[in-house]
Amino acid sequence: MTSTLPDWLRPPATTPVPQRTIRVAFLGRTSTDEQQDPTLSIPRQLTNSERALLPNMVIVAWFWDVESSRKELSQRGRSTAWQKFNIAVQRDGGLADMLAEATSPDRRFDVVICESIDRIARWTHQGTKIEHDLELAGVPLLAADEPITQSNSRKRAAQILLRRTKQGVAEWYMIEMLEKSWDGFEEHTGQGWNVGKPPYGYLAEKHKHPVPAKRAQGKHKTKLKIDPDRGPVVEQIYAWRIDEKLSYRAIAERLNTDLDRYPPPQPVDPARAVGRWTGSAVREILVNPKYTGHMVWNRRSTKDKLHPGKVNPRDQWVVSAQPTHPGIVPIEMFLAAQNVSRSRERSRADAHHGTPNRHRQTKRVYALRSYVWCAPCQRRMFGRTVTGYTYYSCQPRERAIPDGHPSMISVTEEVLLDFADRFFNTYVLGPDRVQLATRSLDIAARQAAEEQRRQIAVLRRTLEDIAARRRRLLRVIEENDDPDGSVFAEIAERRAELDRDREIKTAELAHLEETMPADPGSADILADLPEMEIKLSLLPTDRLRRLLDAFAVQIYHDVRTNQVSFRATVSQHAAPHLAQLTRATADGPRPATHRHTSTNDAAPADDGGGSDHLQFCDMPRRGHLEDQRKHDLS
Repeated sequence: MTSTLPDWLRPPATTPVPQRTIRVAFLGRTSTDEQQDPTLSIPRQLTNSERALLPNMVIVAWFWDVESSRKELSQRGRSTAWQKFNIAVQRDGGLADMLAEATSPDRRFDVVICESIDRIARWTHQGTKIEHDLELAGVPLLAADEPITQSNSRKRAAQILLRRTKQGVAEWYMIEMLEKSWDGFEEHTGQGWNVGKPPYGYLAEKHKHPVPAKRAQGKHKTKLKIDPDRGPVVEQIYAWRIDEKLSYRAIAERLNTDLDRYPPPQPVDPARAVGRWTGSAVREILVNPKYTGHMVWNRRSTKDKLHPGKVNPRDQWVVSAQPTHPGIVPIEMFLAAQNVSRSRERSRADAHHGTPNRHRQTKRVYALRSYVWCAPCQRRMFGRTVTGYTYYSCQPRERAIPDGHPSMISVTEEVLLDFADRFFNTYVLGPDRVQLATRSLDIAARQAAEEQRRQIAVLRRTLEDIAARRRRLLRVIEENDDPDGSVFAEIAERRAELDRDREIKTAELAHLEETMPADPGSADILADLPEMEIKLSLLPTDRLRRLLDAFAVQIYHDVRTNQVSFRATVSQHAAPHLAQLTRATADGPRPATHRHTSTNDAAPADDGGGSDHLQFCDMPRRGHLEDQRKHDLS
């Protein structure tokens, strides 16, 4: 057909231009040596990429890594795992080096090719980010399993659809594998198999691998058994922590006095061994639930992209429902140790009683330092001395001041010690302490049970209402025609919503019925303590703090109600030690002291026991008593 276009609109005649050589950079990646063989994978990717090239394309640069594609993009391309292998492919760097050279004015390549787009990244957003950055630099990203043409610099809709589909499938596959792996580890943990190095105090008991192929390779699985030499050391650490409320550093110092009796732990990497106990080693023992006999997995994150090894939240832990190996400490003892941790958190605890903290500005030791808390803001109150008087104050930053909290709160040490005397001499060591505790226990237990029964009744009424609504929906279908099916579809959707609500409420009801408060136990453990009277203000600071630590004393000052609350903990396990310590503290020499008085100091008032209550610690165990008392400051 003859063209009717005028000459000036016709495209100029072109002469054939010889094709120029297109310089290509190869980009490869294989996972860790535990999942793939890099000596085979990288050469295979290079071969497939070379086969897909056009005749005028030639590879001039080689970038590849041995690393997981699940890392954050900022961490990609920096692994040195490739150095462990003898891979027959030249390497000019990794992903980070390729991206850096792509933006350089003297780069050596015009395009980048990979075997498949999922080799760039398993996460879709990472793959598209790398592709976008290369495009901004004028470098197309090609894949050997996608069509390659001379016009690849111009995007084609079909090619984009294919690439995005493959990236989505790659991400789906990875997440599905993670889900199945998680489910497998949950079952693995429930059966009691240990992962990694056994914790201090345990030995690895090897069992034949249940999979014949892996058994033939010499692989095995392990459970935990108690180390006869180190297991008793764990018991001693827990006893010191609970009975004497020692800090991690103080326990480590005691252990280091006899390393033959208390051999220090050995890390996984022997090069990191320090040959002695450290505070962190003691802490790891005191917070590891495996010592209760329950197997635990996922306490620490080994796959965290930014903070590898960090402790995961407790709701992410996988814990066996039943004990799977011999426990070194009872669960009650483990929970008691956790209570000590909460009471000492951010307390500047010292290795030795009565010693000042190591801050360069420290000039004196405050007798109640770390025991006094501000109730409105839940911060520890700090000690200060003004014209010879000792105060404990709370002065949060302006942006952190809660409602009803003055800019600064202060209470004198003398008032707190007076109330502490009354607290100990009445509710801990007094002649009526058992009766007072029993009365409070009965009240607290009855209130908790009544509240839980109320919640159960509400849930049962809710489930009855859901059942009635489901019946009404079925009646609508029976009594009405639905020729086009629209009514049925809406009813089916509504019924599914009600079914989901019913499942949730049924689970909540089952949980409440299973966790009905049990008998809180007996306050008779207080009878193991001596009946005596002490004067805390006359005790030397080191003995006073040792006594307060042993009872895990916490003092809460509430400026809103003008009250001071005292809380102490007595466990059946620690009662004999507390009795001995109390007698020794009271019988020791008392230095002569001169106490200041002030007209501003409020005299302790007799509350007649009306505001007193006794309750158990919030933990599933018996014989562990928490005594909390409130006293008015006016």
